[in-house]
Amino acid sequence: MIKIFSEIIFTLLVKIFLFFFKIIFTVICFFREKEKFYKNQSNYLNCNGVCLEKRFIHINGYKHLVTQCGNIGASEENTILMMGGIPSNSSESLYWMAAELCKSDKDLRIFILHLPYYEEHSTIDLDKNLFAKFNALKFPFDREINLKKINIDPKFSHENQAQTTLKIINELRLKKAHFVGHDRGVIVFENLLITNPEMFLSLSRGSQVWDYYKDDWSKLAPKICVGPPHRYMAYPFQLRLLFFLITFIKLPFGITEIASHLRGSKKGSEEYDRITHLLYKANNPTKKYLLKVQQTFMQTDSKIEVKDRDRLKNIDVKIMQFQGEDEFKYGKNGKLISDQPYFGIYNLFRNEVEDLFPGCIGQDQNKKVSGLIEEKKGYKKLKLKPDAKLEFFALIPKSSHFNIIENPKGCANAVYDFIKDI
Repeated sequence: MIKIFSEIIFTLLVKIFLFFFKIIFTVICFFREKEKFYKNQSNYLNCNGVCLEKRFIHINGYKHLVTQCGNIGASEENTILMMGGIPSNSSESLYWMAAELCKSDKDLRIFILHLPYYEEHSTIDLDKNLFAKFNALKFPFDREINLKKINIDPKFSHENQAQTTLKIINELRLKKAHFVGHDRGVIVFENLLITNPEMFLSLSRGSQVWDYYKDDWSKLAPKICVGPPHRYMAYPFQLRLLFFLITFIKLPFGITEIASHLRGSKKGSEEYDRITHLLYKANNPTKKYLLKVQQTFMQTDSKIEVKDRDRLKNIDVKIMQFQGEDEFKYGKNGKLISDQPYFGIYNLFRNEVEDLFPGCIGQDQNKKVSGLIEEKKGYKKLKLKPDAKLEFFALIPKSSHFNIIENPKGCANAVYDFIKDI
C-alpha cells in the first residue's frame, strides 16, 4: 500500500515537472525554428543543400507522408527507401542522412517513408475485440501494470504498418529498391521483408537488436538497458521522463555527450537543426503521439522481434548493420551510453561479429581486441564471424543512434559502400 501511494505521488510530481518543461521546450523549439515556421510552409525543404519534396499518399482514408530527393529517373538499383522511428519526427530524423547520400551520388533517388500512422493528423481507433498483448512497468518501483484489458488499435502493430508500407510502395509504383531502416523503421521493414522479399535489393539496419537476446536482460532496465526498454515505453508519460533523464540528466544512461560537438553551432546550420531535433523536439512529443507509442509497444516486445528474425535467415537478401561506435561506452558520470551493445556480456550480435571487448559490460579499452577493425571513410568495419548472416557491420563514430542519426555522413558512407559492394 505504501509503495502504491508513493508511486501515485511520484507520478503526480513527475507529470507536473514534465508539464513545466513541455512549456519550456515548446518555446525553445518555436524560437529555434521560427524562421522555418513562417517561411517553409511549402512542400519543399532545403537540407544541407539538397532539395527534399514532401507529399502525401492517400490510402483507406489516411494520408501518409512521403519525402523524396535525388534523381527522379533513377533505376531500381539506385533507389533507396528509408524509414525512421520514435520518439521524434520519424521523417526528419533521416533528412540529413538522405541529403548526404544524394550528395555522394547524383544518380540516387531516395524516398523517406513516415512511420505509418504516426503523422500528427492520424487517429487512434480502438477495436473493442482486441486487447494489449504485453503489460507495462511503472516507475519508480518497477511495478507491473496489467494492460491486458486495454483495447488496442491494430494498425499500430509493426505487422500492419508493414502492410500499409507495401500499399504506399505500390502507390509509388516501385518494384524493387534498397531499404534503410532506423529504430522502429527497421522492424517495419523486417516484417515487409518476411512477406515480400522480392522487393528488397538489400536491407540496411540502424540501431536495432538482431538475433540474440536473453529473457532476463529485460529485467536489468532501467539501470542497464540492453535493447529498447519496451515495457517502460508502454506507459505514456514514462517515455517523456526517460528521454528527459537520458538527454539532460544522463541517467540511467546518457546519449548527449556524443552530440557535444554540435553545441554552439551557428543558427541556420545543419548542426544547429540537428541539435534542436536531438535535444528539444525529441523531448516535446504531444500526448496524442505518446498514446500512439503506447499502442505500438502494447503489441510488440524485444523477445518477439528477435524470434521473428529466424524467418529472415532463410531469405536470400543481403543485410547490413550500422551501430553507433559509442554504444555502451562510459560517460563522464560513469554511466553507460545508449542501449545496443555489440560486444561483451550483453552482446546483441554475438552470432554475427567478433567480440571487440570480450567479457566486458561497457567498453574497456584495456581489453579491446586488436585487428578486428578496418578503417573506412567516415566509419569503421567490424570483422564478421565466418557463419554470419549479416554481410557488413559498420561502426559509426560520434554516435549512439538511440533516437536519431547523430552522424548522418558516417551512416551515409557506410550504407552507400554496402549498396555498391553488393
